[in-house]
Amino acid sequence: MKIAVIGAAGGLGRRVVAQAVKAGHQVAALVRRDEQADMMSLYGAKPVMGDLEGDWQGVLDGADAVVWAAGGGADGDYQAIDGEALRRVADTLAERGPKRFVVVSSMGVDRPEQMPSFLQQVLRVKADSDGHVQNSGLDWTIVRPGGLTDELGGGKVTVGAQVGGGSIPRDDVASIVLACLGDPSTAGKTFEVVAGDQGLTDAVDSL
Repeated sequence: MKIAVIGAAGGLGRRVVAQAVKAGHQVAALVRRDEQADMMSLYGAKPVMGDLEGDWQGVLDGADAVVWAAGGGADGDYQAIDGEALRRVADTLAERGPKRFVVVSSMGVDRPEQMPSFLQQVLRVKADSDGHVQNSGLDWTIVRPGGLTDELGGGKVTVGAQVGGGSIPRDDVASIVLACLGDPSTAGKTFEVVAGDQGLTDAVDSL
């Protein structure tokens, strides 16, 4: 499969790229800077220079599926990235393809008022964008992880419409993303995921 990764240079995106290449996929990685391009080349991916607020569509050429791993963060330009850019990407995919789209969102999008105050606004923006993706006509999957950590992935998770709370290694989120790409039955599913006691394959099957 040829996978286009948007947000490839971020903490999660790098792991998606590395795991996808290791699994034998061809990966096109959207990056903004030369040093990011060099990093993607070292991983074995094809770097594509671009910017979500400008020219970025070249990363889609020949792609079978797209992974959204970008984010402005609570202290970044989330309105431009988590909001406008994600909606723009979904609209572009609906118009030109590919149809398969896996979006990494965030736990609490459906209940921002229950989340820490500094996250509530970005979660509301993400909620609007997630809804836009869900109504796009694409073969989407929306993954909503808990707090992201840099611990080594344990390969054990808990998934569900709501899982209460918790954290999860970025390694395991990347593995879940790739598992969803490999399982067409996850299209049309939105779920939360944190570290737990269920194997990744069984967790994806349970969706």
